[in-house]
Amino acid sequence: MWSKAQLLEALAQPRPCRFNPPGVSLSQGPWAEQQQEALRRQGKEWLTQPIPELSYWLFAEYWRSGDRIEFEEAYFARRGRLLTYALLCRLEPDPHWLPALQNILWVICAEPFWCLPAHFLDENDQPLPFDRWETHLDLFACETAFALAETLALCGDLLEETVRQQVETQIHRRVLDPFCRPDRVHRFEAMHNNWCAVCAGAIGGTAIHLVSDPGLLAEILSRCLSTMQTYLDSFGEDGVCTEGVGYWTYGFGLFTCFADLLLQRTGGACDLFALPKVKAIALCQQHYFLSEGCTVSFADGSMAGGYRMGLSCYLQQVYPDCAIPDAAYADDILTDNCYRFCLGLRDLAWYRPDARFGLPPRRSVWLPDAQWLISTSPALCLAAKAGSNGESHNHNDCGSFLVCREGEQLLCDFGAVLYDADSFGPRRYERFAHATRGHNVALPAGQEQAAGPEYRTRNVQAECGQSDRLSMELAGCYNCPTLQSYRRSICHHAEDGRITVEDTLEFSQPESCREVFVSSQPIRLEQSRAIFSSSRAQAELVFPAGLTPRLLTEHYADHKTGQPTAAYVLHLDAQPALRHAFSLVIRGI
Repeated sequence: MWSKAQLLEALAQPRPCRFNPPGVSLSQGPWAEQQQEALRRQGKEWLTQPIPELSYWLFAEYWRSGDRIEFEEAYFARRGRLLTYALLCRLEPDPHWLPALQNILWVICAEPFWCLPAHFLDENDQPLPFDRWETHLDLFACETAFALAETLALCGDLLEETVRQQVETQIHRRVLDPFCRPDRVHRFEAMHNNWCAVCAGAIGGTAIHLVSDPGLLAEILSRCLSTMQTYLDSFGEDGVCTEGVGYWTYGFGLFTCFADLLLQRTGGACDLFALPKVKAIALCQQHYFLSEGCTVSFADGSMAGGYRMGLSCYLQQVYPDCAIPDAAYADDILTDNCYRFCLGLRDLAWYRPDARFGLPPRRSVWLPDAQWLISTSPALCLAAKAGSNGESHNHNDCGSFLVCREGEQLLCDFGAVLYDADSFGPRRYERFAHATRGHNVALPAGQEQAAGPEYRTRNVQAECGQSDRLSMELAGCYNCPTLQSYRRSICHHAEDGRITVEDTLEFSQPESCREVFVSSQPIRLEQSRAIFSSSRAQAELVFPAGLTPRLLTEHYADHKTGQPTAAYVLHLDAQPALRHAFSLVIRGI
């Protein structure tokens, strides 16, 4: 990173950033034209509807019931209007867009708090005193400031002076001034996950847009860069965000927006993209995509997802070996229900119709820090993990795996579920989707894995070639006194479309063992076979005759809607013994 003196020298020359009008071109190529039409339709619909109210009743629901959804839907719907109207004001002449933009700017500036209720916590995760709520810096307070600052950068020449001054005043009072206070430690500055990148990236980007004094800007950017270093330190050298592709996009997307603005503002003197770990993180997105829109969903990932078009095109320009999935799986700008302004703006500004799209069907990669094996083929795709139970957004799932075919997970990892008051508290692992029983891994003596970094796999070995294999020792992941060894080997025989799972468990006294497999669709049993189906594909799991199968249904709350969602579970039970050895085969049918 760079010292304050180096930053000050690099900032001495005023340099405008690329989204300052006039002359900004946002729409080019068929995908961008589709997005503009979608923005226009959504903008017209919102013109007929009142701006959602953020009532005290909605605000306080989190403390009454732990529910976050209803308040956050209204909160983010306001940000959706901001993004839509700001882009439309710059994209096309229409007398309706500017009044709507000025009105939503005024409404957001009048909100009592930009922070979400769930995040009123101090640096020790203790409840925050009320007198600090208004200036508390969480993900969304920082993002709100950045969105407002970029709205000024994009449309400031169109706004009335009163609106522009109100926006600048609120950004400084609520975000920049509190961040500059030397006596205040902000919770996100020591969080080893995407919070570092989102908050520091948003604050740094806001300052680059609004702070003209080089000395003050150097102070702010120095502190932001220190926090960015914490973010980079949260990754291994393989660049994997173990929280999932959505969190990769969120954290690294804000990092990239900030890094680009910093590069411009310093005339190329401060180039975060030159750091080797940044390149490793940038190249990681392609590993999350298995088949079509099916993605690796370990931890709080998602079973299916898209990618940000602008971010991906930009990274491919910086790093030519950055592969982008097929354009059909790019998210529309308005797909993001949080309406992240900086990424939506750059979806249009950074989109390149001539970018290279598509991933080869046969890929294999071992990611040694995350301890993930990714192995894809036209017949089946496999993602398997070793790791520990001390990761950010962790599930107790060491040794688990998922299988997809034709773009859909058949043997599943359900990824993120509803976020509420219990999501990150002591009851987290009581939930089916977070617990071992909600993953494709065994329960020796009926025991689930335990949470914490000390519960980890040992003797991990991986190889990639014509066949891709991951093996590990899992006994250390369980609090099971009689379990002496649990060795698992998962192999994808890509040449003939088979995945084999071999488990060997040894106990100091006879114990039962249960193999667990989960799916989002009903599972069918046929003798010693279990059939996993989707609307487009099927796979069979062939298991030893000595195991007793049982089917059951569990439920979890959907991450976005909170609605109860069925999970279908296969239990394969073995009678008590000193040693269990199972060989299972998965193949497409």
